[in-house]
Amino acid sequence: MSTDVHVSSLQRGGRLAGRGIGRLFVWSWVLFSLAMLVWLILAAFKRNNSVFRDLWALPDSNEIQNFRDAWDLLNLARTTLNSVLTVGGGTALTMAVAAPAAYALTRMYFRGASPLISFFALGIGVPVHAIIIPLFVGLSEVNLTNNLWGLTLTYMGVSIPFAVFLMTGFFRSLPSELEEAAVMEGAGPLRVFFVMLPLARPGMVASALIVAVGLWNEFLLALVLTYDVDKRTIGVGLLNTFGAMRYTSNWVGLFASVVIMLTPLIILYTWMSRRIIEGLTVGATK
Repeated sequence: MSTDVHVSSLQRGGRLAGRGIGRLFVWSWVLFSLAMLVWLILAAFKRNNSVFRDLWALPDSNEIQNFRDAWDLLNLARTTLNSVLTVGGGTALTMAVAAPAAYALTRMYFRGASPLISFFALGIGVPVHAIIIPLFVGLSEVNLTNNLWGLTLTYMGVSIPFAVFLMTGFFRSLPSELEEAAVMEGAGPLRVFFVMLPLARPGMVASALIVAVGLWNEFLLALVLTYDVDKRTIGVGLLNTFGAMRYTSNWVGLFASVVIMLTPLIILYTWMSRRIIEGLTVGATK
């Protein structure tokens, strides 16, 4: 008996030690990320000749002009608009396809549904680098390269596997009573889907936000599929800004550009973090 108690105590102590190490790692990473974010914001408000003199010194002046230069002179206004259009359009099209697809795969029972879900899950693991050349050739054949509409459709295509896979878990967890009642009232499959759709709102919101954040940070597709300056997204625009720093040394303008790019993501996560967590956990626990 005493041996069993001793072993149990050792196991409990090991679990507590593992949790402590895990929490230490997580909080260390959080503090490091916050420190880098604070440093970036401070640097964006400094003068160019003082940004590297004292890394953690407070700005000696309020250089709002850095953000004006980033917005106007570095063409950030155009690249931000392009990102909003392509990311917004790609996310909307993704959800318009993924929601009914996930519902059909989980609520309309038919032969081959499980292999199809596995097929979508497999699509998540396909790297963009593996499809970039055939994708470019295919879009060139239909004149959709160097085109925001072509980039939007590409964003939809690469986002659908993840959105469908995430929403299948959520649709599977929904209660069937409302669905059965709608069927008894004579509703067809399409009408039943729209009856069930409000119940899936948390999952849809979480999926849409994760897709939008991923597309906002996307770089490779935008770099390869667009090559005119007025068609660039904000990520590619930052690359061009970084290249210009070698000749102008306007580092504060670059830092201000990065802050502008990060601001929508920070606001979105701060505002919708609870909805994201709710959408991810409800489907996983029901």
